[in-house]
Amino acid sequence: MQHWNWELLRTAVQRVIDQGGIGRPAALRLTVHTRGSESDARRCLQGAEGLASAWFGGRPDSTYSVGGPDMPTVTALKWATGQSAILSVSAGTHGPVGGNMMLMGSRGTVYHEIGDSESRSD
Repeated sequence: MQHWNWELLRTAVQRVIDQGGIGRPAALRLTVHTRGSESDARRCLQGAEGLASAWFGGRPDSTYSVGGPDMPTVTALKWATGQSAILSVSAGTHGPVGGNMMLMGSRGTVYHEIGDSESRSD
């Protein structure tokens, strides 16, 4: 099972936001694959939702998810202030570990490749 260091990613991206690098965060797209079970994917999704909530100022007003066993879970989040997030999380024994993130703002975009080095196995 993988445990992602969401705090490391949150801190790095928050630094870009605080320095005015992208303006006001508006939309997030995050895709990640982890080793483990469906419950591990759910924990990973909760971490990704926490990132979005931190960058967009709180919990979303609406959430819609699709997916299930042996397929990625895709979650769409929407805030009353207009921000949105699409989070795609999958888990299994095959495929590379990692993913990517794109946070678009009112004046720019930050990209980040989520590598194996940002996770640890138990």
